[in-house]
Amino acid sequence: MVKLQENVPLGPKTTMRIGGQARWYAELSTQEDIEEIVRCAEEKNLPLVMLGGGSNTIFADGVIEAVVAKVVAGETEIDTASQSRSNALGEETRVTTHAGKILASLIHELAEKNLDLSPLTGILGTVGGAIFGNAGQGAGGIWLDSFIQDVVFYHEKQWKTWKKEQCGFGYRESAFKTLQAPVIWKVTLNVSARPREETQTEIERLLQKRIETQPHIKTAGSCFKSLPDGTPAWKLIDQARLRGCAHGDLQVAEKHANFLLNTGKATFTDAQILVEEIRSTVTEPLDVEMRFVGEDGKVVF
Repeated sequence: MVKLQENVPLGPKTTMRIGGQARWYAELSTQEDIEEIVRCAEEKNLPLVMLGGGSNTIFADGVIEAVVAKVVAGETEIDTASQSRSNALGEETRVTTHAGKILASLIHELAEKNLDLSPLTGILGTVGGAIFGNAGQGAGGIWLDSFIQDVVFYHEKQWKTWKKEQCGFGYRESAFKTLQAPVIWKVTLNVSARPREETQTEIERLLQKRIETQPHIKTAGSCFKSLPDGTPAWKLIDQARLRGCAHGDLQVAEKHANFLLNTGKATFTDAQILVEEIRSTVTEPLDVEMRFVGEDGKVVF
């Protein structure tokens, strides 16, 4: 049975440390938990808001009138038969992991098994959140969908399995964003074999690159998407001379202009105002990549 908690602080559950309280909050470990929380939200006539690692989301400062839930199941299973073929014939290995798995942990665990998911190194949050937003490296980089075979999720009181082609993946996008409260449960990935030492070296290289170029304290990653032509948002923000500008305790990072930093006790309102200032100042339309959840449980951006 799901343990439903009332008035749970949400700021500590996000990397940016911004947010008020969830009217109701629950952590989900089983498929039965997921079915129950969907019924619960319906009975309370409240929206269901799914939260991953909180690395791309901030919440309004007051009480969020919603049922906020997080899948915490993180078991991973490697198909040993496909791994044997991978080692012998160069085929990919099937790996099934649950939505609550921390992506960084998965990358390191697979490296120990001579499997290479290193292109996703440095991405914060859970596997479920990474699927929802098709996490990856830059507009022209490698995205999670490059590895996906299928996704199991719960929607409209039915369990569904979508093949990769059904998931509508694109740059920072998936068809899951268009659905009403889908709950991603697990994913099957196809992962190539690579010697552990080589993969670990690549992981270390990519982590060092991120440390040198991006801030990592009280931030939610990239705030804006790149333009359709691939122009990174930080270039437009730089051209508008907004690097380092702030509203309240929220600042455009000096280290990377597409990152917003909570330098103290920044609020949701600070974030809204700063984002709107950036969007109204730059020379091209910028789409917000972060998820801003209002007090009514609906996405503002």
